[in-house]
Amino acid sequence: MYQNCCKKCGSVALHTEIKGNNTGLYCDDCGAWVKWLGKDELRAFEYSMREATKEENEAVDKYIQSISKPTGVNLFDNSTIAERLERFIEGIDKEIDCEYEKRPISVEDNVRKNAYCYALEKCKTAIGNILAGREFNDLGE
Repeated sequence: MYQNCCKKCGSVALHTEIKGNNTGLYCDDCGAWVKWLGKDELRAFEYSMREATKEENEAVDKYIQSISKPTGVNLFDNSTIAERLERFIEGIDKEIDCEYEKRPISVEDNVRKNAYCYALEKCKTAIGNILAGREFNDLGE
């Protein structure tokens, strides 16, 4: 079995991060760099993660949850991609409504507001088309 530990804190809860062309091994607990992994070591590490014990899987889950909080991404959300995209479309609608509720402070601001809302509307339409099984740029003609 592939086994490494953090030289700084002794933890065996580790994860990989890609930095440029290299893959580094890092400690989940203290964040310290452990070593650069070669292709064979990376394969061994990935295999050991698939065959991980309950404690090791919990360490991975803990790490994923810790990085989910600052990014706003919840990897443990049971929603389907379609449901998440529907919520995203609702968020775009709310943003468009909020933008149009604000009075423009100048002609330039009005131009910016309209361009911004137009771009949001295009994105919303593209996502709706994809969810409906059409091409993103389908005009519905």
